[in-house]
Amino acid sequence: MGLFSRKTQDYTATAEEIDSAARAIARDDSGPADRLCDRAGANSQGVAMAILARSVDYTPQED
Repeated sequence: MGLFSRKTQDYTATAEEIDSAARAIARDDSGPADRLCDRAGANSQGVAMAILARSVDYTPQED
């Protein structure tokens, strides 16, 4: 592998990382979720869906 190789490796996000990104999404901060999805490579769609699904638990509900 060369020094400047740009080959991406698929990253498996942990439950804690997904939970943290979901809390940030609920606070209208998409930065952590964006960075986590970028790191996930080919798994980015699955990670994004996991974050969105988990963020529902942290989103304030209106009565």
